[in-house]
Amino acid sequence: MLRSLAFLLLTGVLLAPTLASSVQEQAAFLSGMPLPPGSALTTLQRSPDYRAHQKELQEQWAFCKRLRYEAMQLWGREHLRQNISSRGVVRYLFGGPDFLNAHAFFPDARILVLGGLEPVGEVPAPETLAPETMDVGLKALREALHTSLFCGYFITSEMKPQLLQGSFRGVLPVLMTELALTGNQILSVEQVKPFGSPGVKITYARFDPRSDTQPQTLYYFQADLSNGQEGKRFLDWLGNLGEGASYLKAASFLLPLPSFSQTRDFLLKTSTLILQDDSGIPFPDFRPDLWKIQVFGVYTDPLSIFKLPRDPGLTAAYSGSDYAGSLPFGVGYHVNASDANLLLATRLDSHSDRIAYPSVITPMPEATPTPSPSPKPTRTPRPTLVPVRKALPVEIRKALPVDIQTTQPQPPTQLQPSPLPAESPIPLPNSENTPLPEPTALQNL
Repeated sequence: MLRSLAFLLLTGVLLAPTLASSVQEQAAFLSGMPLPPGSALTTLQRSPDYRAHQKELQEQWAFCKRLRYEAMQLWGREHLRQNISSRGVVRYLFGGPDFLNAHAFFPDARILVLGGLEPVGEVPAPETLAPETMDVGLKALREALHTSLFCGYFITSEMKPQLLQGSFRGVLPVLMTELALTGNQILSVEQVKPFGSPGVKITYARFDPRSDTQPQTLYYFQADLSNGQEGKRFLDWLGNLGEGASYLKAASFLLPLPSFSQTRDFLLKTSTLILQDDSGIPFPDFRPDLWKIQVFGVYTDPLSIFKLPRDPGLTAAYSGSDYAGSLPFGVGYHVNASDANLLLATRLDSHSDRIAYPSVITPMPEATPTPSPSPKPTRTPRPTLVPVRKALPVEIRKALPVDIQTTQPQPPTQLQPSPLPAESPIPLPNSENTPLPEPTALQNL
């Protein structure tokens, strides 16, 4: 008996420790990135099903970087990085689990806060899952990310069923995958409820050998931002973090509605910088005595499903001195740069004119009407167009509320990685055959 026991101990069969995967290893595994040989997940990466997941997700990410992400990074360095607000607290309240776009523009944010209607979810250790359960979970994760990687935004009605499938549920696996894809190291993940609504706090860092990188914090909360107690508790907690930058994209034109006045007034009062597309805060709410306005890209009609006219003030801004240049990437519902727009509003006085965020939100005072600037006869420049028929042959599962064209602007020349191999085009969605929800229900479209 003693001889047998000694043999088992020497061969490591008995009492051999099983190393659990770390949260960073789990994120790398979900994103299809290679793991060190000693990881508990390395063996799982050798299966044919996992290799198919790895190939598909990495190809989509390469396509996203080449078409949009890297150009967004360069634009952010030129127009945002010099503002100290971009390195403090950044609020992206209608973004859902869209870490990618926020990180492209605000990579140095000390605290990034995301909000949405999707559940937080969980990521069980992959080494504890049965192979068939693993495959279902990875497939659901790819489907949840696909529209975002191709078009740049999530569709709430599309994501909800996807994030309830398999073992990797909710937005947490999406956030962890995005953090890994963008080269960040996850240090910790903690479920939190600082104001009652479920949330997650992720601490991460970019280990750059050229600099002394400090840890950064990402929050995501599942919360309703319409007027009411839940939204007020969220904004009270957010106000305690201090002033900061705000980012709004694909926000379903909810902020102009009276039922979202709390969030709209909060952002106007506590933001030192606001970056948004035309679906965010109404243009007339940016008082000219408080904000410096710059508009980029091309302002076109809002998406037809919203049944909204163009904003005359924003139209005039694109013909006047506020126009600041074209965009080399699509934004929000406008996936093509040929009709995408961004507005950059910078607070004129960051000290004496700041209104402290109160415990009860009160309406902003009415602005004194000012005449619109006379339109200039110069035509808005259009970006150079290039073909985009090298999209991945992965079917888009639901009709996207965008008019996908066959042209796309060329990113700056210094961002030209090796081109992807020519592949079959993505089937264009047929919006006529797929009903879409009403605009008031599209908080995180």
